[in-house]
Amino acid sequence: MVGAAALSLFAFTGCGGDVEYTERQTPGSSTADAAHSAPAAKSSPEDQTLAEGAVRLAGIVFTPPSHWGDLGNSGMRQAQYRLDPVAGDKAKGEVNVFYFGPSSGGGVEANLNRWVGQMLMPDGSDPAAGAERSTFTANGMKGHIVSLNGSYKSGGGRPMGGETTIMEGYRLVGVVLEGPQGSLFFKLTGPLATAEAMEGDLLKMVKAANI
Repeated sequence: MVGAAALSLFAFTGCGGDVEYTERQTPGSSTADAAHSAPAAKSSPEDQTLAEGAVRLAGIVFTPPSHWGDLGNSGMRQAQYRLDPVAGDKAKGEVNVFYFGPSSGGGVEANLNRWVGQMLMPDGSDPAAGAERSTFTANGMKGHIVSLNGSYKSGGGRPMGGETTIMEGYRLVGVVLEGPQGSLFFKLTGPLATAEAMEGDLLKMVKAANI
């Protein structure tokens, strides 16, 4: 069942205890988060009326910037976008969009904490203390944002195994948008300058989302 799978998937056991089927992110490449897929957002006749470039997922409509590379969907990722490195960075920035059904993958706070736990602080401090959080409303939908800089733990915490790669000088921005069919999760990661180049467009996109 979707609800049970999502809750198991998002069990959170502390800053280092993430057990999500996390994506393995290496410079210039991407893979699916897991061998198991979440329920894909169903299409409907309304899709024919979408504005050019707009996307509808789980009843939420948003329009990604045209200069983002669109990789389509893969595994648990309902949408994937990339931006080439900027300002001397060596890896692309990534925005991945997840949907786990009406159960919303364990809830807003659990997911915000999970994202924070995927980062390490250079001074060894608690990443939760350095994370910035805010909320917003997009056409009646509640939105939640968490962001922080540090070293990103890529690929770790998989139940089926997998090495963790520590990627220094990264930024993570996570957005949860509570929609009518469950929450959409937007996760931005990348080298600092490239992530910052995507961040403004990401926030503009989710704050303009509608149903």
